[in-house]
Amino acid sequence: MHDDDDTIRLPRAAAPGGASPSPPPLPVSRRRLTGLWIGLGAAGIAGAGGGWWWLRREGATPPVAELPPARPPSEPPAPAEGPAEFSTAEILANRTAEPMALRWASNPLVWVLDFPSLELQGRAMNRMAALLEKARAPRDRVLGDEALAGAITADGRTAATWYSGHNYRASDLARFFEQAERDHVTLNPLERWVQEQVELARRVDRSRDAAILTIPAVGAHVDAGMRFAILRHELGHGQFFTLPFFAAHVMRIWERGFSETERADMRRYLGGEGYDEKQGELMANEAMAYLLYTPDLRFFDPARDLGWSNEQANRLRAMLRSGAPEEP
Repeated sequence: MHDDDDTIRLPRAAAPGGASPSPPPLPVSRRRLTGLWIGLGAAGIAGAGGGWWWLRREGATPPVAELPPARPPSEPPAPAEGPAEFSTAEILANRTAEPMALRWASNPLVWVLDFPSLELQGRAMNRMAALLEKARAPRDRVLGDEALAGAITADGRTAATWYSGHNYRASDLARFFEQAERDHVTLNPLERWVQEQVELARRVDRSRDAAILTIPAVGAHVDAGMRFAILRHELGHGQFFTLPFFAAHVMRIWERGFSETERADMRRYLGGEGYDEKQGELMANEAMAYLLYTPDLRFFDPARDLGWSNEQANRLRAMLRSGAPEEP
């Protein structure tokens, strides 16, 4: 392992299926496969078999059974193909005027939704955050517009600044969309766009769960250094969601490497940021991403935010990094 590394190059991996098909937002190439089916009718098979043995006793040549007409060629559903793969540097350099989906070249199970602004990112993702991880929102129902606005106000934030970036498993977002339908919540066009990306991610490769991350563009509230820090932080979550060995390592360090006081410090800080402290995996995942992959002190400073010494923070970083994937 390299101490400064945080990611790993993987071959193209997979994400589980289960979503209902919908037109993908990007062109999908199709591979034609043609098959020809030839068979014998049950009566023909039985007649040929019985007659064969009787004719052999007489030394005669067995008759040739008539073949049914060949079925026309069939074209099975084409495999779904995801959006283009971008390196970390290419993601950072990307500029888009509308929301754009791409995959991380180092681990294609990690999908990044690049938004032109914090405002559009919030409009697309805040309702999902409310259901999945925000402390002041219910876990059992999807909030309507008025209730969502109230939850954001209660956190002292705006719709644009409730989160700088988002990260979820594709399966958890699929559950959000199922629950929104059950609760008869009308979703906005940006949320529907995210739904399309989630459904596509779950079709691309059905055997593993993808990670869906978001980042905002450089703009009024986000400079280039912030965009780098947000992306690095979210990619750390992407590795946690898609690499079981890394997730198990993080959970082990959280439970055995952190002292109870250190866990309490981290819960207090994350609770102040609006996260649901009752979710143990969420606490461990965020602790990892803040300590290992958030280089901008404007977002996180262990001395300022936790009251930790550099030695204390670096001890925990070293333990987390010992099982972390390498950076590409």
